[in-house]
Parts: sequence; C-alpha cells; structure tokens
Amino acid sequence: ETLKVYPMKIQLFVASLLLSGCLLFGCVPRERVVENPLIEASNTMTLDIPRVELTDSATVLRMQAYFQPHYWIRIDGGSYLSAGGRKYRLIGADGITPDSLFWMPASGEASFTLAFEPLPRGTRSFDFIESDCDDCFKLYGIDLTGLTSYSEPEGLPDNVQAGTSGELFVEPVFKVGETTVNMHFIGYREGLGKQAAIYANTIFGQQQPYTAPIDPETATAVFRFGQYGTSYLFGGVGDCLESFWTAPGETIDVYVDLRTSGARLLDRRNGTQTCLRGCYTNGTYAGLNAVFGDLHNTPGFVSLNRRTGRFADYRMSADEYVQMVVDRYRTLADSIERCGAPASVQRLQLNTLRQETLAAFVEATELLEHNYRHVNQMWDYSKPLGRQFAKLGAEHYAEVCKLFDINDPALLVGPRVSDYVYAVTVPEVDWPAIAGIERGVVVDLRAVAGLPRKAENNQLTAEDFARLREMENPFYAEALEAMQQRVQLALSEVEGKAVIEPTPEVPLAELFEAIVAPYRGKVVLVDFWNTWCGPCRASIAAVEPLKSAELANDDLVWVYIANETSPLVTYKTMIPGIRGKHFRLDGERWTSLCDRFGIDGIPSYVVVDRDGNFRLRNDLRDHAQLRKVLLEKLAE
Repeated sequence: ETLKVYPMKIQLFVASLLLSGCLLFGCVPRERVVENPLIEASNTMTLDIPRVELTDSATVLRMQAYFQPHYWIRIDGGSYLSAGGRKYRLIGADGITPDSLFWMPASGEASFTLAFEPLPRGTRSFDFIESDCDDCFKLYGIDLTGLTSYSEPEGLPDNVQAGTSGELFVEPVFKVGETTVNMHFIGYREGLGKQAAIYANTIFGQQQPYTAPIDPETATAVFRFGQYGTSYLFGGVGDCLESFWTAPGETIDVYVDLRTSGARLLDRRNGTQTCLRGCYTNGTYAGLNAVFGDLHNTPGFVSLNRRTGRFADYRMSADEYVQMVVDRYRTLADSIERCGAPASVQRLQLNTLRQETLAAFVEATELLEHNYRHVNQMWDYSKPLGRQFAKLGAEHYAEVCKLFDINDPALLVGPRVSDYVYAVTVPEVDWPAIAGIERGVVVDLRAVAGLPRKAENNQLTAEDFARLREMENPFYAEALEAMQQRVQLALSEVEGKAVIEPTPEVPLAELFEAIVAPYRGKVVLVDFWNTWCGPCRASIAAVEPLKSAELANDDLVWVYIANETSPLVTYKTMIPGIRGKHFRLDGERWTSLCDRFGIDGIPSYVVVDRDGNFRLRNDLRDHAQLRKVLLEKLAE
C-alpha cells in the first residue's frame, strides 16, 4: 500500500479538529442513573441502595433505611465507596447528618442521600463501606452495568446435590455422633465478617449456637460438634443465614451463596422473588436441603404466618378460633396436594404446616392477645391490657388430632421442629390422653422434657438416668448421657478459669443495689446478656478491645448479668475471655431485674455513676455512644 504524505498545514488542521471534538465531547456533563442495581452481598438488611446517580462531580446514592420504629441508626462520616482499589470519600449528605443519631419514624422506613467523590467513567461496580469497623454497614458489588438477574453459582463440586429429583429422605435419625460441617462461602469478602455461626435446632427443642473463624484464603469455616439426633440448622455470616439438615456423625460440605443477601434487598425493593437458592450440600439430607432451598425461596412456600399480628381476631371465642385454624389448615393442605410437586416435596410442606398448626392450637390465647396488641399498637408488656382472651380446652385440642397424626416421627424433620417439640411437651395439654397415644415420639418427648436443660448444666442425677434407661427407645438415654459427659469434660477444661460472682442473698427489690454496692464511687456498666444472644456476643467482642485502650481505667467496672438459659458449659467457656464481674441469675431474679428496668430485649445496659445513680441506657447499643458516655461519666 502506498504511503500518503499530506502537507503539514492539512495535518495540523485535521489534528486541531480531532482535538476540538475531544474537548467538546469532554465538556458534555456525564449524567447517568442506575435504578435498582443488583447487589452481590451485604452484611445488613437495614440499608439498601435503590438508585445510583453518576455525574462528573459526584456519585450520589439514594439510600433506603429499614429499622425498628423510634430506634436509631447512624452513618459514619468516614464512609466511602471502593472501586478499582481506590477509595472515594463522602462529600455530602441530605436527609441525614453523618456521625449523628438518626431516629427512625413510626413507619420504620426512611430515605436519604449520600454524595461521594465521582467514580471514574467505565466503573462496572463498586462497594459501599460505612467505615472500616467490624459491625459497620457494608454492601458489596453494587452493579452499574444494568444486570437484572443473578447467574447460577460456578465451581460447585460434583458431590454437592443441586437437583430435586428422586425420592428424598424425610425421616429423623435417632443416633448420637460428632458432626463436622465445612461451610464454604461463595462470593466471600472479609468485611462481611471474620467469624461464621450456626444454630442447631435439635430433636429436644433446644437451639445450640456454634461459632468458627472463616479462613480468608479458602473462605471456609469448619464446625465440629456433638449431635443428638437429626438437627435443623441455620447458619452463615452476618445477616446471610441459610438453612439445612444434618444427620449425626457425618461430615458434610455446605456451600452458602452470599449473593442471597443482595437478592433479599432486591426482592424487598421490587416486591419480587428472585428464587436464588442460597445453600448447596451433600450428606444424608442433601436432597431434602435442595428441595427446601428451592421451596423456601419461592412464593409457593406455605406458612400460617402466625406472628404477623393478623393471624387471628382477638374477639374470637375458643370455638371460632379453632374453626379458623382448622379451615386454614385444610385450605393450605389442599393447595399443597394440588400443586403438582413431587410427593417428597409435598411431605416437607405438610410437615411444616402441621408443625405450625399444632403450635397455633397451643398458642391460641397468646396469638389472640398478639392480634389485640397489633390492632391497638399496645406493645408495652409491662402494662395490663384490661381484658381476657379465649382459652382452649381438651375438646378443642382434640380437633387438631383429627387433622393429622401428631405422633408421626417425621414431624421431627421440618423447619418448625422447635414449634412441634414445644407444642407436644407443654404440661398444660395432656396430648397422650387427648389423642389416645400410649407410645411414640409424643410420649418420649414428654418423658424427657426438661432433662436436656439439666444435662447442659451438669445436673442429671442417677435417678434421671435410671428413668431414661427404662424408655423403649434407647436413643434418649444415650443422647442425654453423651450430652452430660461432654459438659463435664468441657467444665474440667475451664476449671479455675471462669469466676462466677455469688448472687447476693437479699430481697428481689434490693438485688440490683446489692450487686453494684461494692463499686460505690466508681462508674459501673451493667450489661444484660446471654450466651445464645448473637447481638450480645457481637457487642461484647466489639467492646472488649476498648478495655485495654481508651476505656482502660481502674474507676470503670464492667458487670455482666446473664441467666440460667445460658448453658453452664457455654457460659463458663466464654466468660474467661470477657473481663469484668459475672453474675448468672435464676429465672426469678432475672425477671425481677428485667421488670424493674423495663428491659425489652438484650443486650441492654444500665449505667451507674459515681454517686450510685443509675438508669437504663439502651442507646449504648451503639458502641461509639457507649465509649462517649463512659468517658463522660469517668470525667465527672
């Protein structure tokens, strides 16, 4: 090809035109709006970003907040966006003041905007980081390309059950063994959390919490625990928790797709359901887990929704209430049978419905009261309502026994297993007499009711074991014996390390003063908590480093009050790592203190000043506020 040489003037003219064009186009402001962006992962359901506005001067996020009415949230002034390895700082806000408490309105929803330095052109996604503290809001992979759906996860091993075909195992396993759960996180970011947790709901109606560190290299947490019969577990990291079943004594792999945390934000925003399965497993219940994963994340999932406040009408008589529950059960059961799903899927659905229905009968009076409180917005449980609600009798409980076999062992497999165990073991309802049951799971569960709690506290006696060995099913004796042996071993390992302060022997009205009296002249922070309370453990972990830093002061005393619902071995294992004075109260003393201060949940905090004055300070659930208040009290 011949090389063409143009005169210099022509070359300069062409170059100037090209340069002018670039300058002209460069002067056109960039304005781009991304509505409803997909979010890969989030550590919170409190914040959402339904709109992103991109200009040359700023990146503006339209934020939507969801939280308990009249409670507060806070946005840190150190918030930033992250993209391409660079941070883009917060430069403005409208509708909220960074670093200040923002009180949620009565609706529980609020909108505001945050403006950041502009992201570069061509940015495909970014992260929102509300400063670098462990419990700050973090939303990852906010898409700017216009994606509208999530793809299937890649790289799952062949032995992980992904399908729902075939007959599934939906029966309880009555065995004892050590279970290992290898939990792998798809799309893991360290900011989502460095520790994973699982909560095992057992055949006995207990819920056992376990934690394990996440290896950042493999994005895997490994749990090992003693298991007593089939367990229904839910677990994960942060607010991204998925459900699955395990059989005792097996090792299983669980793959948790963290994009479900972003999908839940999108579903709430759009009123849709992405049907993104969050959990893939192998093991005995792999097929069941697959079915439940698909079923639970679809609009067809059946539930009585007892706790909405609209389940019952508080004016109902006992007869009317029972007829309502019976009619609702029959309607939902019929819809399950007509849905065309495989028989195993229908069985799981029916198990869930039956677990809930049995609980709805036992909770009748409570649910009627709940409806009254919902209708009248009367949520202060310390104030009497001034009215009575219908109570069910034996003739009413007999009606549920006509609907299905309440003694079916398969009812121990289902997401509402705790509801089922609670319902069949309440002492006020004599189910064996009402249903004509002489043997089976209902009789067995009633016989061992209360014994798992005794085992957790190393309190089972020779008489208890003798009674257990007389039971027809040897599983119960084996399980409770193994449970108490594990407790004894664990207690021996912490012997001398855990110090529980003696509870003052004083009238209930004087208990709190007696607990804090030895520290008169100092500032005392009293933390009401329990080992099974996730937010309690998270708060304690966040505050503990401050005791060696800004809050290291001999005039500051940390007092921790728990109750006997914290299993003794778990409690004694935890408290050596929590510096302070520890009290473990019985139910009567705990209830007395909660009633006195109007404690609505835990963690809750009471601050005692140097003069002995004290009051409830639940604003200290914000760690920055806790630090500020304690420093102010120390300076007084």
